[in-house]
Amino acid sequence: MKQLGYFAFGSNLLRKQMEERIAPEQMIEEGRARLSDYRIAFNKERKNDGTGKANIVPDPKGTVWGVAYRISEAALVKMDRWEGVSGGHDVRKIVKVLDDEVELEAVTYVAGDTFINNSLRPSPKYLETILTGAQEHGLPEEYIESLKAFGSPRSEAPASGLRCCSRRPASPAAEPYGLIPQRWS
Repeated sequence: MKQLGYFAFGSNLLRKQMEERIAPEQMIEEGRARLSDYRIAFNKERKNDGTGKANIVPDPKGTVWGVAYRISEAALVKMDRWEGVSGGHDVRKIVKVLDDEVELEAVTYVAGDTFINNSLRPSPKYLETILTGAQEHGLPEEYIESLKAFGSPRSEAPASGLRCCSRRPASPAAEPYGLIPQRWS
């Protein structure tokens, strides 16, 4: 089975949700990973409920923590459906994430341009899903605390995103990366 890298950073951090979306035999959890030069924002409009879903936006000082998976091509097609790719809600993006100092190339999803609204905030339930997933995977406490700020009243929380956590350089000994890193073949 051909394996692809996938980087989860929003509600897909929750193991239960990933298992409901992708059959366990179609994915292998690699563990926590970080994406440099991006920050998380809750500016993705998914439903007309006035709340924002997680998105990543470029930021040279930012870091987004999440989970790296190996998934099958069939699983990626399932993820496309969940993420609304055919309707333009999300688009696939190839990113380089660090997993224990090894640089991996992975697919993730970002909001389609027509679904971005910077005035949105996450619903308490949605944010709790992300926080639970972040805790399940042992993401850095500093990052988890910064995510919690999105649940604060507007005057106290970041408006469009956050910058968080120290960035560590990639290991000079990091193995080559590709859509299917050598250690994932």
